[in-house]
Parts: sequence; C-alpha cells; structure tokens
Amino acid sequence: MLHPARRDIVPEGTWDVFLNLSPLRIMEILLGFASGIVIGGVAAWMAGVKRERRRLQDQVSALTEALRRGEIPDVDGGAAGEAPAMLELRRHLARSWVPRGRERDAAIRHALGRIAIYLRRRVEAPLLEGLDGDGRGLREGADAALDAVEDLEFFLEDIPSSPALVARSLQELMREVTKEFAAQSPVPVLVNAPGEPIRVRVESESLKDAVFLVLHNAGEFGGGGPVRVNLGRSGGRARLWIRDQGPGFTAEALLEAMDPLYTTSTEGLGMGLHHARRVVEAQGGEILLRNPEGGGAEVEIVLPQAE
Repeated sequence: MLHPARRDIVPEGTWDVFLNLSPLRIMEILLGFASGIVIGGVAAWMAGVKRERRRLQDQVSALTEALRRGEIPDVDGGAAGEAPAMLELRRHLARSWVPRGRERDAAIRHALGRIAIYLRRRVEAPLLEGLDGDGRGLREGADAALDAVEDLEFFLEDIPSSPALVARSLQELMREVTKEFAAQSPVPVLVNAPGEPIRVRVESESLKDAVFLVLHNAGEFGGGGPVRVNLGRSGGRARLWIRDQGPGFTAEALLEAMDPLYTTSTEGLGMGLHHARRVVEAQGGEILLRNPEGGGAEVEIVLPQAE
C-alpha cells in the first residue's frame, strides 16, 4: 500500500533521527549541513571563528565522502581534535549505517526469498498434490499452478507511464469491480455513493484491477466481515475509501505495505498494493493508508476529476 508517513519525516533535535533515515537521506542532510556551514553568515564571523568553521566543514566533507563510497564510519577514524558534535554523529552512524551495496544485496535476497516461497506454495505444492491423486486432482493442481504463474506475470507487466485516460463515472466503475469481486469472493462489499455522478479521468481496466486488489486485501485481512466502500469528492478530486473490519495496519505496514514483496500473509506475494499504487499514480492519483477511528484498515484512492 502508499506511505502516509515516511521514515525521513522525524522530529528534529535528536541524534536518534539517524537510526530511521535511509543512507541517501543521511547524505542529503550532511551535504546540506556542510553547505550551510559554508554559506551562512561569512561576513559576520571573526577570523578565529572562520578557521573553526572551515575545520568543521572539512570534517563534514570527509565524513560525507566516506558515506558516498558506502563505507561504514569508523568511530576512532576521525581527525585529531574532531568537534564533539561530529564525533557523536560518527558514533551513531557507526551503529546504524548500512552501505548501499549491502542494502541492495539484502533487498535482492528478500525479493528472491519471497518469490521462492510463493512458487513453492502456489506452484510446486499444487502440482505435487495433484501427482499424488487421481487424474482429476492432477488437472486441478495444474490449473492452480497456472493461475499462480499468471498472477506473477501480471505483476511483472510494465505499467504505461502515460495511459490513455477517458471520462468515466466512478459509480459505474465500482459496480463493475464489485460484480467481478462478488464472483470470486464470499466477502460482501457495501457501497455508499452520492446520487449525483462522480466523473473521473482514468484508464478503466487497469484502475478496476487496482481497486480489485485493494478489495482482495480488505477481504483477506478483514476477518470475513463486510468491506465498506464510500465514494465522494473533496479538494477538487474524486475519492474512494475502502475500509475493512480487521485489526488495522501495523506501524510497519503503514510504512511498507505498498513496497514490492511486502506481505504479512504466508500465501501472498506482496505485490497487490504495490501494483495498485503504480496504476493509480500513473493516472495522476494517489493512495493513502490509515487506521480510522472505530477500527479496521482504510485505503483511500484519490483520482483526478473529469472536466
């Protein structure tokens, strides 16, 4: 699912901020800090203060260059007479810094592991189960395996960056999606829509796929309770709220649910909300996640209105 709160939005004035920042964000902060040292108030400083500032600038620059190279900061590797603030920063980075190469390798290992689990559970297991049964069981296992492969291929398809958008009624789109969903899921979907049409500019089929994926997640994690959908508009944009009856998003899920291959399900691939976000953003919209008052998890899809 999209991220309503990013890891790089954190309170200022605490060193613990660096424990939650990405390496790229840390480098941006350090570069900004170094630039501020150079730019701010040069004319007003006395000669001795200028020399101290240049020394601190050199220390920041040296650390920044090391971070650019992906090197883990050395607590004892600072220059003689290093400023206390720089030493403290170095200590915190040494505890939390992950070089970009390692970060990339960890992400690749995670992705391959998630795909391997998916293939074992959704492809290999049905085939093996079918082989142990009769001819009908083998056909059913083969069909289940093929469905899983088709799902994987669907998520790997490229999404056009400039889709052909047409004006559609959001109410009509939801009727089409809920009809398809009802044919595949016993979870009821209750739609509340205003009487007057809400016109949106969208690529219909891919948007319906995105909404279907959100409904699927709501049905899976909502404990079988009804999924409630509200349609409306505000701020010059059309809005679609999909809310389940489950326990809501965890703090981790609010941050990562729309990342590729993130899932708390043992059966899922973790690509549904990621795919939905890509589709909606390609059409000029956005997806927001929240835990509303009263319980459950809510996904808001914001779409551009038609003229």
